[in-house]
Amino acid sequence: MIADMRFGTNLYRFPSFGPELQPLIEFVKLSEDFGFERIRLPDHVVGIIAERHGGIAETPYTDKSVIREVFTLMAYLSAITSRITFVPAVIGLPQRQTVLAAKQAAEVDILSGGRLVLGVAIGYNALEFRAMGFEFSDRAKRFEEQIDVMRRLWTSADVSYEGVYHNFVDVSLSPLPIQRPIPLYFGLGRRIAPIPPDAVLKRIGRLADGWFPIFKPDAEGRKAFDTMRAAAVEAGRDPDRIVMEMTLDTTGMDADRIRDEILKRRDFGVDVINFSLPGATAAEHIDALKRLKETLDSAAN
Repeated sequence: MIADMRFGTNLYRFPSFGPELQPLIEFVKLSEDFGFERIRLPDHVVGIIAERHGGIAETPYTDKSVIREVFTLMAYLSAITSRITFVPAVIGLPQRQTVLAAKQAAEVDILSGGRLVLGVAIGYNALEFRAMGFEFSDRAKRFEEQIDVMRRLWTSADVSYEGVYHNFVDVSLSPLPIQRPIPLYFGLGRRIAPIPPDAVLKRIGRLADGWFPIFKPDAEGRKAFDTMRAAAVEAGRDPDRIVMEMTLDTTGMDADRIRDEILKRRDFGVDVINFSLPGATAAEHIDALKRLKETLDSAAN
């Protein structure tokens, strides 16, 4: 019944579990052993002391969150896994120096044997931008230019570029990544505003290889989906080739409800379902992964 679906897991709850690395490694290895195709990793370079800035409405990740540097972590995990794909979801790209981020991604792609999908977004927290040394107000325009620059660097050994935010001559990344270019999936929306503006949806249609919508698979979500697809067609692209990866939070769900929610997303047009699992500790989270595996095996028969 669900054999045609692709599934992934994520590490989004691990920032609240503390600094111990071994449970994270166990979760990643079990995800691979259980046949999950990919695993998402969160990314924030700095945590915000949220109570000094109006609480945590602007970010679910604060100075209390243990978030490891995502490129370094993926490089490490690539050596202890062999099949699972790494999906940082998402890197606030305009906070980062473009050529360096392209180099880091290329190296992870090489070390992992081509097991990288690079999730990127424009970012949302001005304090993080300030800490990283970049402007917040022009992040959307800079993001679009970054996408172009990175793809050129990943596919050519001789690149020159003259844009608004990038200007360089006769450079190359050596070695080039295995995937040329590395797939770029765009993040969009937030819990407080899951349906993004049309400009964001159209950017996905014009530029993205895939996307991570956080809206529900309902009538309102369908309008957003259709806006993205129309933009792709207008740009001369095939919208069916833009991969949609949607999260399913299984907290409080029994096996029947999980199966029904999977089918709802499949019928909506979702290509990959990423599972967010319950658990107040890493051990509980790992137990939830084992139960999910049993549910998926049963639903596949």
